[in-house]
Amino acid sequence: MMNRFNAVKWQAGWLGAGLLCATLALPVNAAFQDPLDLPARQMDNLPSRPLQALAKAGSRLVAVGLRGLIITSDDDGATWRQSAVPVQDDLVAVQFPTATDGWAVGHDGVILHSRDAGQSWEKQFDGRAAKDSFTHYYQTLADGGDADAQAALALIERNYKVGPALPLLDLWFDDAQQGYAVGSFGVLMKTVDSGRTWLPWLEHIDNPDVLNFNAIASINGQLYIAAESGTIYRLNRATQRFDSIATGYDGSFFGLAGDGDTVLAFGLVGTVYRTQDQGRTWAPLDSPSQAIITAGIALPDSKRFVLANASGDLLMGNDNGQKVVLQQTSRPARYTGILALGQGRFLMSSLDGIRTETPSDSTAQR
Repeated sequence: MMNRFNAVKWQAGWLGAGLLCATLALPVNAAFQDPLDLPARQMDNLPSRPLQALAKAGSRLVAVGLRGLIITSDDDGATWRQSAVPVQDDLVAVQFPTATDGWAVGHDGVILHSRDAGQSWEKQFDGRAAKDSFTHYYQTLADGGDADAQAALALIERNYKVGPALPLLDLWFDDAQQGYAVGSFGVLMKTVDSGRTWLPWLEHIDNPDVLNFNAIASINGQLYIAAESGTIYRLNRATQRFDSIATGYDGSFFGLAGDGDTVLAFGLVGTVYRTQDQGRTWAPLDSPSQAIITAGIALPDSKRFVLANASGDLLMGNDNGQKVVLQQTSRPARYTGILALGQGRFLMSSLDGIRTETPSDSTAQR
């Protein structure tokens, strides 16, 4: 299992030294300014800025990254413009369930909402609000005699006693009303009113070891969470609980991708596991690289998938193959996200900026 203090997504390790140096360079008497209270600064050279995740808002491309940076493109990534964002927190995930409504999440438990396809954003929720609202929620249940609520109260107190530092690492919206957010130390929450209110869902998942929840995605109508200790959760819609599934792996999964009955979970040391029976059984795929796999997508029309790793390589395969094939990219970067642009082109986000890649089709046919 990953060191619990290094689970703020895999990218944090690369950034830590630089952030520490920047902190040490500040004057000793510099007053702390909470990034939750500061709007993102206007930046230049946008395509070269560190970016963490990608999404499509209709035909528009949206990328999110460090210090509250959100950029959009209406010409397939040829040019980018910066969006108005009310926080300077690092953002690590973004999704648009409709062409106009989208959400982004990141450090300090921040949740942002856009109503205009990513052009502007408002803050809906953060770690400060989480402590108060979640405590009130479970205290009410405890006062009503709910025995499990006391354990939830203890977890919330432990998670937020040093402030709103816990990050949200991913989100999934079924539509413009119902969505979920997951994060470090077992954070799980849900909204049914477009994010106007968020309720904790700790009682809807079996997580006695307080695993980090690193990713959440719906694939062919099944909602999955990827976690530490080789654990995958799948939502039982009848009971409204996430059931734990053992995969046979004991490391961390960082992401999910799939189409139809095929679902991939990927993460540390080049690990890729696949299920083709809606998560009931899992098996590893042969992988030629031990670099962390950080992002991936399925290509439904061809039954192929493309994964990206921290060394700047692409890993390609198909639904029937037992291995993935590594292809080096033209300009390797520390990849964080991938989107299909069509005609064999992919948009790639990285800690070194944003770019397009056009891998060979033949590598995915083996």
